[in-house]
Amino acid sequence: LALLTALEKRCRVGNDTPSLIKVCNASLQHCKDAENEAMQIHTLDTLSTRRSQKSAAIQAMIQLALPWVLVDKDSNIPLPSLKSDKLMVAMRDITDGKIFLEAERAQLTR
Repeated sequence: LALLTALEKRCRVGNDTPSLIKVCNASLQHCKDAENEAMQIHTLDTLSTRRSQKSAAIQAMIQLALPWVLVDKDSNIPLPSLKSDKLMVAMRDITDGKIFLEAERAQLTR
């Protein structure tokens, strides 16, 4: 994760948006694969509040994490656990006030 953070900084400062999106998503996916909810929330919050972070990278991270917290009401998927509620609250805080994340915010508040 530390190596991905250094790579994220280089991509962000160098204005390499496609690589930045891949690195941010890889960091988030790594936390998801490790099943570490606290690190997942911390990584999402840290990467989205970086100075001069690209809006495309923030949007890609939110779109990646959106299926992890949403529940399809038509299927038999169980209700999200309390841990994913924390992730949902963190994602609502990130999307709050960002016009480019209006659709994702609407999905989270339903």
